[in-house]
Amino acid sequence: MSRSRASRRSVAGGIGLAAAALLAVAAPVPVSAAPAPADAPTAPVSAASEDYYAPAQGKTGEALKAALHDIIDNQTKLSYRQVWDALGDTDEDPANPDNVILLYTGRSQAKSEHGGNLGDWNREHVWAKSHGDFGTVTGPGTDLHHLRPTDVRINSIRGNKDFDNGGDPVSGAPGNHTDGDSFEPRDAVKGDVARMILYMAVRYEGDDGFADLEPNDRVGNGSAPYHGRLDVLKQWHRQDPPDSFERNRNEVIHRHYQHNRNPFIDHPEWVEAIW
Repeated sequence: MSRSRASRRSVAGGIGLAAAALLAVAAPVPVSAAPAPADAPTAPVSAASEDYYAPAQGKTGEALKAALHDIIDNQTKLSYRQVWDALGDTDEDPANPDNVILLYTGRSQAKSEHGGNLGDWNREHVWAKSHGDFGTVTGPGTDLHHLRPTDVRINSIRGNKDFDNGGDPVSGAPGNHTDGDSFEPRDAVKGDVARMILYMAVRYEGDDGFADLEPNDRVGNGSAPYHGRLDVLKQWHRQDPPDSFERNRNEVIHRHYQHNRNPFIDHPEWVEAIW
C-alpha cells in the first residue's frame, strides 16, 4: 500500500555543544519551510568544506562517486563501545544537553538511558548491518554517519527491512509505518535516512575488506549488500532537505570523531548527479 507525502521536517534541529564553537563562526543558513524543488535541493557549505570537496568539483556520475569515495574513506574509526558516547554528542537534544533525540520517534531521552531494555535507546544501523553482513565490527558497523539513537522496541520493529512508502502505523511511533518487508520513517527524518543510505553506498565500495554497498529499487534484500528502494529514497531526499540538526551532526562527526563528512548533506544536488 503506497502513498506519497510532501511535508517538511517539523522538528527543527539545533546546535550541539560539541560543535558550538565551530558553528558560532559559520552558522548555517536556515532551510526554507517551503517544499524543496524537484530538481536538486541545496544546502549551505562552508569554505572549509569546499576545500575538502575540491577533487570532486565539476564531476558527475561514476566519476563523481569515485572522487567522493576517495575523499570520505579517509576517516578515523571508532569501536562499537565508543559509539555510545559519540551518539550522545552527535544527536544531543539542543534544548536539553543531558538528552538525545531518537531518530524514529523524535523523543528526547536521557543519554544515560541506553541499553537493551524496553524503554531504553540503542544504536540503530540505518543501513541494516545484515545487508552486507558487516555486523558491528569497526568500519561500516561503527560508522557514525549511519548510526542513530532509537527506541529499543522501534529498532526491533524496523529490524533489517528496506525503506519504502506504506504499511501499517507503528504503535508508539507516530508517522512511522511498516509491513512485512519495508519500513517508512516519519516525514521529519525521511531525508536523513536517504542521505545516510547514500553515504554508505559511496563510502563502502568493496576496496577495504567489506562488501560493496549499493542502493537498488527492491525491498527484501536480506543479506545481499544492497538497500532499497532507491527511487523512494531520492523522493525523500528531495522532500526533506538537510536542516540545522543534520548539518550540525555532520560537523560534529567531522570535527570530533571520524574526520570525514556526508557529502549529500553538504551538496544535496550530488544525489541526482550520481543516481
